[in-house]
Amino acid sequence: MGIIETVENFGRALKVEELAQLTAISSKTLYRMIAVRKLPAFRIGGCVRLEPKTTANWLRSRLA
Repeated sequence: MGIIETVENFGRALKVEELAQLTAISSKTLYRMIAVRKLPAFRIGGCVRLEPKTTANWLRSRLA
């Protein structure tokens, strides 16, 4: 299974650090992308989370 499928089938909202490990993009870079709204994310309390299907679609658009 590829990275996109792994992200898409993740059973819960992803942490930024988890996506960083899967994609080899630094968490610092991901947080920057979230801050400028290039990467869709949401907050639960003070924690940033990524919805799996939306994140998989974002990855697909970046690879196209």
